[in-house]
Amino acid sequence: MFSSTRWRHRMRLLGLGLCGLGLVGVGLLAAMEGFYRLELRRLPGLPTPPEAADRLPANLARTWWSLFEPGATLTVEPVWAWTALATVSRPLVFGTPSHLTSGWSLANAVVNSWSAHPSATGEPLSLKASQRLALGIWLTRHWSAEELLAFQARHVRLGHGVIGVSEGARRYLAKETAGITFAEAALLTSMAGLGGAQREHPECFIDRLRPRRDRLLQRLREAGVLTQAEEAAARSRSVVLRLADFTEHPCPR
Repeated sequence: MFSSTRWRHRMRLLGLGLCGLGLVGVGLLAAMEGFYRLELRRLPGLPTPPEAADRLPANLARTWWSLFEPGATLTVEPVWAWTALATVSRPLVFGTPSHLTSGWSLANAVVNSWSAHPSATGEPLSLKASQRLALGIWLTRHWSAEELLAFQARHVRLGHGVIGVSEGARRYLAKETAGITFAEAALLTSMAGLGGAQREHPECFIDRLRPRRDRLLQRLREAGVLTQAEEAAARSRSVVLRLADFTEHPCPR
C-alpha cells in the first residue's frame, strides 16, 4: 500500500515536470515567433517576387540552385519557430552538426541582394542582423525556389556594369538564357562567385573560372542532374567569354 502510494506520487511529480517543460517549450516557441514578427514589422518594406515570365530556364535554374544548395530538388522548406529551435539545439543535445533547411542559403543570398540595392533615399538599406534573419525566414515561408532563383539571378553583378544573368548571357556568351547549355550555365554561375577585380574583369581570369565551373558541373552530376558522360562532355568545353569591347577594358595589372 505504501509503495503504491509512493509510486503514484512519483508519477504525479513526473507528470507535473513534463507538463512544466512542455509549457516552457510552448512559451519559448511563442517568444521566438513574436520576435520574428516584431523584427519583420521593423523592416522598411518587403521585396516583391519576380513575375512568372522572369523565372530562369531549367538548365540555368538547376545550375544556379547548385551554387547555394546541395540537393537536386528545387524546394524551399519554410522555417518555423520549432525548425529554428531544432536547428540550434541539435548540436547541443545530440552533438551533431546543424542541418540547414533546403533553400535557407539561397534565401539569405536574396536578403543580401535586396538590402544592397538603393532605397528611396538613394542609399543601400541598413538592416540589423535580426532584421536580416526575420526577412530570410519570411522568404522561406512566402517565396518559391523559382522566385528566389529568379530574383538572385536578376540582381547579380557580373563585371563591366553587367547586372543579371540574362544580360550576362548576351554580353559574354552572345546568347539568350533559354538557349544556353549546362556548361554555359555553370560558367555564368561561377562568374557570380568571383570577387574584387576578378568579378570586374572575368575575361582576365579564365584560369579561375574553369575549376569553379567544373566544380558546379560535378555537383550537378552528384545531384543526379547530369550523367557522368554529360559531365565529361561539359567539362571538355572551352571557357570562352565573347566580350565585344574587350580592348576598351584592359586587364588589371
